[in-house]
Amino acid sequence: MLPVCREKQMLLSQQYQDKTLAHAIILQGISGAGKGALAKWLIELLICQQPSTTKHPVDEYSIMQACGQCKACLLKVSASYPDHLLLTSENKTLGVDDIRRGNAFLEKTAHLGQLKTILIPQAQLMTTAAANALLKTLEEPSANSFIVLNTDDIDSLLPTIVSRCAVYAIRPMVGDSLLEQLHTVSTTQGLLSSAARNQSNNNAFVNLSQLAELTDEVVSQQFEAFNQYFLDYLVHGQGESKLLGQLIDNIHSLRWLEKITCNLIRQFYLSNDADKAIFAVHQQVSVQVLNQIYQAIISSNKLIKSYTQTNRQFVGEQLLMTINNIVRPST
Repeated sequence: MLPVCREKQMLLSQQYQDKTLAHAIILQGISGAGKGALAKWLIELLICQQPSTTKHPVDEYSIMQACGQCKACLLKVSASYPDHLLLTSENKTLGVDDIRRGNAFLEKTAHLGQLKTILIPQAQLMTTAAANALLKTLEEPSANSFIVLNTDDIDSLLPTIVSRCAVYAIRPMVGDSLLEQLHTVSTTQGLLSSAARNQSNNNAFVNLSQLAELTDEVVSQQFEAFNQYFLDYLVHGQGESKLLGQLIDNIHSLRWLEKITCNLIRQFYLSNDADKAIFAVHQQVSVQVLNQIYQAIISSNKLIKSYTQTNRQFVGEQLLMTINNIVRPST
């Protein structure tokens, strides 16, 4: 588990021991922050029939852990534990029928343990109708039940849902402190990508949202290719189809657009030794234009996040058209 989750582990462990754990919990943080691992640990702890206390070998903080050996733990590992439900959907959204399935699951008596648990790994995908269906369960929880919701974007959840849950926000680490932690947990496992090593050498500004390209060599290579597509489009108006394809298919694409544009602006103001690609952009694209592009990217990102059924291809096409009109207003 990532070091940034340790504080939440300790807090949730203490609440578990004190029997003050909320019946509904939201784990909030950007993609890659460690929400999935934290939720898995918590669900396994709740399910376990013989949990124990352990100390972290380095920091010596105490946390509760599932034993991994009791009947409940073994059934959970084999995905056959009857009193836990992983609530996902094959569709792009989590609909009202999905939530009703979860509500019906909680209304039934536990088969093996004394409590029932539900994990919703992508809570931000709930439709409004689904969220309202969940709201009644949150307002009138069944006895001995726990619901854990993970979300990358808490602002997309209904305020009434958030207000009825205990919220644990995983705050991103930034800059050198993040790179140091990444080196600590990844160097011995060979997980730190070459891009991350280069950034570390250059004393780069990084935050936890960039974890995917920092730790995954494949994603790092995808980012480098995407970066070149975007620069080619800015400078020469080339590669629109490649860039659009990435905007449609790659979950990181809008964040990468924001990151690259922000870095270009930062380099403009802070760097005296920009690389050739950035110099090429600066020669043809002013910082004022970059700021306009940045605002257009932010607006598109908000649109995608605000409406779960938004046509991503349409948003991508409109964004590229807007960028082209900003950079080349006479064309």
